[in-house]
Amino acid sequence: MKTRILYALAAIVVAIGMASCEGGGGKSGIKNIQFKRMHLDGVNTLALATVGSSNAARMPQAKLDTTYNVQKPVYSVSEDGTLVEITYTIDARGNDGELVDMVKAHMRLAVKNIFAIGDEWLWLYDCHYDYPDLDKLQEPYHSMIKEIVEKNYCNFLVRRSDGALFYWDGRDGRPWYNSRGVTFERQSDIYGVVECLKGEIYSNCWLTDAKMLYRLKDQGDELAVTTMLASTMYTTDIMPDTRGALGLHIWYHDRGNMTPGVLFPDGPKDNNIVALNNTAIDARLQNNENVTVNIISVDNTIYAVYGRDDIGSYFYSIELSESPSPTAKAKELIAHTTDHLYIKVGDPVVSKQKTMSFMEYGYKYTFDPQAKKITRATLPNHYPSNINAYYDDIAYVMRDDEKAFFICDLAKNVAEEVMIDFSALDNDGTINRSSMRKFGDYNPATQSFTTTAYTMTGKAVTVIVDVAGNNKGKARVIKSGDTTAGTVISVMLRLN
Repeated sequence: MKTRILYALAAIVVAIGMASCEGGGGKSGIKNIQFKRMHLDGVNTLALATVGSSNAARMPQAKLDTTYNVQKPVYSVSEDGTLVEITYTIDARGNDGELVDMVKAHMRLAVKNIFAIGDEWLWLYDCHYDYPDLDKLQEPYHSMIKEIVEKNYCNFLVRRSDGALFYWDGRDGRPWYNSRGVTFERQSDIYGVVECLKGEIYSNCWLTDAKMLYRLKDQGDELAVTTMLASTMYTTDIMPDTRGALGLHIWYHDRGNMTPGVLFPDGPKDNNIVALNNTAIDARLQNNENVTVNIISVDNTIYAVYGRDDIGSYFYSIELSESPSPTAKAKELIAHTTDHLYIKVGDPVVSKQKTMSFMEYGYKYTFDPQAKKITRATLPNHYPSNINAYYDDIAYVMRDDEKAFFICDLAKNVAEEVMIDFSALDNDGTINRSSMRKFGDYNPATQSFTTTAYTMTGKAVTVIVDVAGNNKGKARVIKSGDTTAGTVISVMLRLN
């Protein structure tokens, strides 16, 4: 199965400064290597774990992430916490049959992070090729495989239905950072940058010489890539709507003002982006240069927000129509606040929750489209006052005695207290409970609290307390195969 990305438009020349993903040539005798499929059958949770590989000190090429010096292969995680390394279908070709067989059987990907793109796709973020126990190989195979490992850096898209892998680079719309210069460390960092709409990926790619909105359409064994905006335009945010449209904050290269608009991806090419029709809004908000106009997406539905410092913010539903020609109209006033709160460029624009929350002037504000209201409240007990402690509007705070943790949902006014169940550790006679260290802060990459403990024989183990899913509140030990030694979880992603 081919997994190259198909260019539907002429290639856009951009300075991407990256190495090829298709390892080949050189002294190795391998002409071509392609990771074709990631074996995900029956997998509910993926994890990245450091395993102390002998080539863990290998550094990537210049101009890439020089902090990436630890190998983190991809594992599946069973309900009892056992890690099983993910395997791949690899296509390798060359004139040395034994080398080709070695690559097919043992080459793997070391990954910096994994992000979910909707329910259909995964993004394997910043990958390197890796070969277990490379330094134990005899020559000439050590040098041959080392050359392959050191020259390959790439990103992959994974189709979750069958694990098919697609190489993804800047020419195909793979972003390096968002419009505010933030790289991607946690799942919520990609919201408004990479979104999924009806199974198709939309990517807001900001590179040095190009700022483009891309569409990646699944065509079975290929992804067709098209650009969605004219070369004179770019967008800082993309906001999905399940009705088949994207809200945009549009800028023009020769102007400094932002214009909100709505993109109908399948509309007529000469009229697929429309401005908001404002005829239904409060007259005080119309044609007023002091009014800010923004689009937000809450639970995959877009809303218009009109704000003026002296009269507050007005949240309107948006009526969409594709026939006879695309239109987007601010229709119903959903909620209004007379406070000075209003959505500014740089504020959150996409929430995957049922609500969207903001923190201003010492209060928390929550926009609830279903209840048609905005609530204002002081922060309840246990709620952090720093907005950066919240991930997708929720913060997780360990209780001082570490026997429970709090779920601080900005949409609620009381923190949920979850008692930690340590029975799995107490029933495991190999774990020395008294050796367990204090838990660290909540880790959004693993969606858990973690710490270390030791077995009765002195081996270090990872203790993890999940904050969601079937193991919510349960302390358990992460195991690597038949051993519990030397494994540190850095990223965990639940697929269900």
